Amino acid sequence: MSRPVFIELLTPDGEVLHRHKHNQLPIRIGRAYDNDIILDDPHTAAHHAQIELNQLDELIISDLDSFNGITRANSRERFFVVDGDAVYRLGHTRLRIRTPDYQVAAEQTDFTNHRWEGLLPATVGLLLLLTTGLLTTWLSDLNQGSLGKYLLELVSVFGFALGWSGIWAIFSKLFSGHARFGRHLFIVSLCLTGLEVWDYLSSMLAYAFSWEVLAHFTVHPLIFICAIALYFHLRTAGNKKPGRLKFYLLALALAGTGISMTKQYQASNHLGDALYLSQLYPPALRISRDVSLAELMSNIDELQATVDADRKESSEKNESNTPAGSVDSADTSSPGTDTPDQP
Repeated sequence: MSRPVFIELLTPDGEVLHRHKHNQLPIRIGRAYDNDIILDDPHTAAHHAQIELNQLDELIISDLDSFNGITRANSRERFFVVDGDAVYRLGHTRLRIRTPDYQVAAEQTDFTNHRWEGLLPATVGLLLLLTTGLLTTWLSDLNQGSLGKYLLELVSVFGFALGWSGIWAIFSKLFSGHARFGRHLFIVSLCLTGLEVWDYLSSMLAYAFSWEVLAHFTVHPLIFICAIALYFHLRTAGNKKPGRLKFYLLALALAGTGISMTKQYQASNHLGDALYLSQLYPPALRISRDVSLAELMSNIDELQATVDADRKESSEKNESNTPAGSVDSADTSSPGTDTPDQP
């Protein structure tokens, strides 16, 4: 055979561990030392599989009467016609077979070799943290606190961001060979800024437009913002499965919102974490229409009717649950006890 055949041994995630080039067929695979490719997998036979040409001049991989056989996409067959995109499993070993005429994918954009690395994103991230920390402290400072209060706020925010980014940088160095501390610092800075901005923006919109849902469910958008930040952290750390990663993080965020609503319902019989608009702003921010006194009184009357109906239903239910033979001790006296005469 003039064309070479490339056999790639893969990890469970599809990464290439070893690539073997062979110019002669057949190619035998197994644990025995007389094979062309020797496997260190106890779940494979001494002579497990063979790559050869069939009568139609097709390249096939065939089973050599092994116990575990050969599977492709959870389908076990005696032999398979070789497909360059298919992964064949021999025991716990995954391999792929390709020939020189296999068409590789197009070149991908290199996002790790641009100016948006190192000092530039780190500086932008620190400026975002500085601006957000000072602004939020100033907005919440009703007593005109001292300079030390502002410095303490900045130190706590910077300490968290630098520590968080350092952990992710170590993680990235271990798995991708590049720390990329600046990119991680920029991501966590955007996340913290987004959390603060959403906190103020949601309360202002809820007050301006009477959108109570923004006040009732304040935690859930924050969970999704954190999930987005985790996605970019993991992508920067070298994750190569963005589709699967998005699915996992979306499921994690939905689980977090479900747990939050469950806890709130158990505590207050309401799914939201707030029952009313707790943030008040100047009346000039109000955009929704004003409610007239007549409409307000009408709503109060409807609310009173609803409360009275619920109270009546609750009292009737309590009476129906009281046993028929039970008598209140305050209304009757014990047998054999004389009741004193009334004056």
